[in-house]
Amino acid sequence: MSVAYGENGGRLYDAVFLDVDGTLLWTDLDVEGYVEDLAPYTRNGDLTVERAWGPVWKSLHRHIEENIEHRTEEDLAGFRRRNAGITASALGIDAPVEVLTEMAERRISFNPYPESEMVMEELLAMGCRLYVVSNWDLLLGDVLEDLGWMDYFGAVVASAVVGIEKPDCGIYEEALRISGSPKHRTVMVGNDPVTDIRGAASCGIDAVMIDRKGNDQAHEAKATLPELNALPSLVRG
Repeated sequence: MSVAYGENGGRLYDAVFLDVDGTLLWTDLDVEGYVEDLAPYTRNGDLTVERAWGPVWKSLHRHIEENIEHRTEEDLAGFRRRNAGITASALGIDAPVEVLTEMAERRISFNPYPESEMVMEELLAMGCRLYVVSNWDLLLGDVLEDLGWMDYFGAVVASAVVGIEKPDCGIYEEALRISGSPKHRTVMVGNDPVTDIRGAASCGIDAVMIDRKGNDQAHEAKATLPELNALPSLVRG
């Protein structure tokens, strides 16, 4: 795509900070497949999808909430093993922890929203620089690499790497330092009204809310969009 722009590219912003989960992609758990994997370790086949649903999703939420505490790959691997063991205990399953950990990793998927790649390509064609700013574990780069997305980004700023989580202004300040972009030429795009929108606004960065379900309010947002397609027009001003 070839687009001609004037001074500053005719854009409101030079740098776009992007959240990942709920903004560029959604995370899913194949609970049915998880139950199938565990069938050899159940008693009389008494594990059902309905019974597994809560503990399996709780395991994912526990990982999200605690991953910032595990800032080396060895520590993260240990946490994953412990988390798998907690889930197995909740389900009454007796299986080797290595098996449980492998199952948990295999049954999680990261699914791009249909417009994500097209929008990122359009923003790059406009001359914007893109940066991931996300509350995620050490392996976020691996997820983005598997999706073929790493070339879109100037850098990936993950909370477990920098040791600071959104909405703390510190993670935004680190992203600004890495990007070299001034606050007034930077916009944060995310789906969480607290961590993404309020966090960025508290740091003096404009924020755009992606509200795919239409049930969130973010009064600090410069704009609220139902999905990413309208983002390039907003960035153009």
